[in-house]
Amino acid sequence: MDNIKNIKDEILEIFTEKQNYDEKYNSLMFDFLTKAYELVELSEDLYQVENTIKLNQISLKDYILNSEICNFLKKNNFNNYSIEDLKEYMQKCENQNISNIASYKLALELYEKLEEIKNIENLKIDYEISQMGNLLDNINNVKNIDKDKYQELYKDILQQVKVKYLDNNLIDNKLNEYLVQILNDIFNYYLYGNKKIPLEI
Repeated sequence: MDNIKNIKDEILEIFTEKQNYDEKYNSLMFDFLTKAYELVELSEDLYQVENTIKLNQISLKDYILNSEICNFLKKNNFNNYSIEDLKEYMQKCENQNISNIASYKLALELYEKLEEIKNIENLKIDYEISQMGNLLDNINNVKNIDKDKYQELYKDILQQVKVKYLDNNLIDNKLNEYLVQILNDIFNYYLYGNKKIPLEI
């Protein structure tokens, strides 16, 4: 009996934590998109919102590096500076009204927000895999198998859930649904990388 309770509690705990991560992720993504469309206007369409984190980061970096400030730094042989250095330098320029840098400050903020979004997703997947490893054999194989073997592994794991838990009445259909959602998170991440960015809020 205790065993049943433990398994149910464990699945509920993982699913609740998954939802917490999803809420943080959605909140950051909403914030990113709201400000990203502001930047589209501020930059007069020089920056466009892309559908992946990676493409947005490339686009934002390109927009920042082509700014008056970065060109000035390049001309003066300042090539190795961090985001923090650039922020400080922008602040100085803004304080002295040297140039209008609102859009570049926003671009930097968005770049960092994307890092945060990426980290939340990565942390969620790490958490899900480590916790699911206690319940299911070979879930860790998802990290380093060939792409063409994903379907097979996914089916094996679903079969494991059925035989180990469903058939023995250790979980009900609701908990099975939670497990499937968690497994989908993990497999989609390893198959496709970070989630696509919705291009509309």
